[in-house]
Amino acid sequence: MRASSLCFDWQDVRFQLIDTPGHVDFSAEVERSLRVLDGAVLVVSAVEGIQTQTETIWKALKARGLPVLIFVNKIDRLGADAAAVVAQMQTDFSADIVCLNRATGEGDAAAAADSEPADRAALLEAVAATDEALLDAWLAADGALSADQWQPVLARAVATRRLFPVVCGTAKNGSGIDAVLDAMVRYLPDAPADVDAPLSAVVFRLDHDAKLGRVAGVRLFAGRLRTRDRVDNATAGRQELITQIKRVNLGRYEDVAELLAGDIGFLCGMPEVKIGDILGDAAPVPGGHTLTAPLLSVQVSPQQAQDFAPLAAALQQLSSEDPHLDFRWFGAERELHVRIMGVVQTEILTEILQTRFGLAVEFGPPTVIYQETPLSSGEGAESYTMPKPCWAIVGFHIEPALPGSGVSYHSQVDKSDIAPKYQNEIAERIEHALSQGPKGWQTTDLSITLVEGNHHLLHSRPGDFKLATDMAILKALTATETKLLEPMLTFRIAAPEAFLGKVTGDVVNMRGVFEPAHVDQGQFVLRGRLPLATSMDYAIRLSSISGGRGTLSTWFDGYQDCPPGLGQTRAYKGISPLDRAKYILWWRGALTDSFRG
Repeated sequence: MRASSLCFDWQDVRFQLIDTPGHVDFSAEVERSLRVLDGAVLVVSAVEGIQTQTETIWKALKARGLPVLIFVNKIDRLGADAAAVVAQMQTDFSADIVCLNRATGEGDAAAAADSEPADRAALLEAVAATDEALLDAWLAADGALSADQWQPVLARAVATRRLFPVVCGTAKNGSGIDAVLDAMVRYLPDAPADVDAPLSAVVFRLDHDAKLGRVAGVRLFAGRLRTRDRVDNATAGRQELITQIKRVNLGRYEDVAELLAGDIGFLCGMPEVKIGDILGDAAPVPGGHTLTAPLLSVQVSPQQAQDFAPLAAALQQLSSEDPHLDFRWFGAERELHVRIMGVVQTEILTEILQTRFGLAVEFGPPTVIYQETPLSSGEGAESYTMPKPCWAIVGFHIEPALPGSGVSYHSQVDKSDIAPKYQNEIAERIEHALSQGPKGWQTTDLSITLVEGNHHLLHSRPGDFKLATDMAILKALTATETKLLEPMLTFRIAAPEAFLGKVTGDVVNMRGVFEPAHVDQGQFVLRGRLPLATSMDYAIRLSSISGGRGTLSTWFDGYQDCPPGLGQTRAYKGISPLDRAKYILWWRGALTDSFRG
């Protein structure tokens, strides 16, 4: 399931719309799209109200500082209550949410969106409160303002996130859609359009087309781009030749001569480009925002043994289009692994592999992705000097760092001892050296210092220091020992009050903690924190025990220490750097079928 792009005009204004999937398993699509937006239309159901992904996206939009227009959809569905959903958002999101129209005949197929707000006086008061001059006019006119007076002020308030307008309707029959489009024209800000500035663009998606090959979706923040232009890939440090430029119209690529600042387009001719690559000047490109990280790993197997290599190639290609998949091929074990957000994603991947690549596959049960971190300080060294030609001597000191701080690396070794080109090899290899610790998981929250080392003018070769780094780092981690870290979730459970005791007992059994429950009109809301490992299927269990009247919303909330004796360790995948002789043979090509990374 991918985000779709559409270009259209409304009231002489050109919109470039990116429609992202709403399911939490496809947060990566939302994450990549957030970086290229100037404003957002957040769609919320008039029946279900705020859901897990709604709250996650709201926080991300806030972090990016993006103006937001809210569309309360599905007012025609049984149980729709737009006013209650707006009140919920005003409580949970912002008190500065204001309604531009109202729903009539809710819960019926004939439901419609009235052009008048439910409370015009409250709307005008909220808008007037954001502007001193308008407030004076509002007071002088005893609360009466013309559209020419208040609409420009609302536009400024939306652009600065002081107000968040809401439009109600139902997309299925088009009710309220004109109002949404009109509100987008009036209240969402225009894209920056400095076409005379140096080129600045970012790659936010990759697609594969049967005729065009690799197609890169880009957003231009400044400058212009024409076919046959050569542009600097600032991220990769190389030039790219643009062979074709496309736009998407009604699901089909159409040729365009050029893209201008503010445009979204699709480029051909960049076979090695990656998501996140910046073309030209990096300064105007906003930083990315991480919604969540894949917390589950699954093994993918072909139904036909002869499809193993084609499946590996297909997963490699899909991983380049969606880096979160983080495809790993462990040849020695003949295992193919990808990382996923949830089980729904495996269903989509199964369909893609079948329809696009003609491969029938099976997914194994998902495994929680743990991390590990050193328990104490320690050292690890390696002297790779035989058999010639080779020479790489390194020594590292590692020590634990603060939880959530990640990995820091620096060198105390003089460039006369290890030349800068070899020191660069070491720095680039650190991430791979930490990809599997003594317990089989990515190692994090530590500080690494290169404290000693040596190169040889004649015998040192490119790659020698990468090999030595792998072996020395794993030696150091083994000496310090490591502890497991497990992914944690914050949760919100809502259900009838009669189930409160059962639910709190379940949370305790899942090793969760919680705040005092909020009870109102026979319903309770319970908030807290629990491990992913113990709660993966709790949404289904909650629905069962509550007769379908309980809901669970969860958000990734980082890693924390896993209690001793719990969690899951695993054997090193591939040939371990601790098996020194065998690892050197593999590195030199005498052994095959192992994941190099």
